[in-house]
Amino acid sequence: MTKYRVSVCKGPDCRKGGADRVFAAAREAIQRLGLPRACELYRGGCYGLCHLGPNVVVRVDTGRKRDFLSQEDFQLMGWEGEVHYGAMTSEKIVRVVEEHLAKNTPVPPEPTKP
Repeated sequence: MTKYRVSVCKGPDCRKGGADRVFAAAREAIQRLGLPRACELYRGGCYGLCHLGPNVVVRVDTGRKRDFLSQEDFQLMGWEGEVHYGAMTSEKIVRVVEEHLAKNTPVPPEPTKP
């Protein structure tokens, strides 16, 4: 099973937009689906994508040792297996956990409205 690292932004704009609820819903869904060993959930720093928030970044866990203040906590790295989810809600993060984390199937972005 693929292991993942999931970061929910804790910047002020994302928190105002509901990031705390997104984090709580993710934690609950991960527990409910029995995924704690396959998924580490964190509060990431601000990714500078405030206008797209609340932001969630999902990365494949490569097993490399993680620095507490590494760049990956503050920016998208462009790594293989890295997926950014913007405009997250409690409902959307549950879908990400159920599909992306549990079934290894990233959730496609929603179509943009004209």
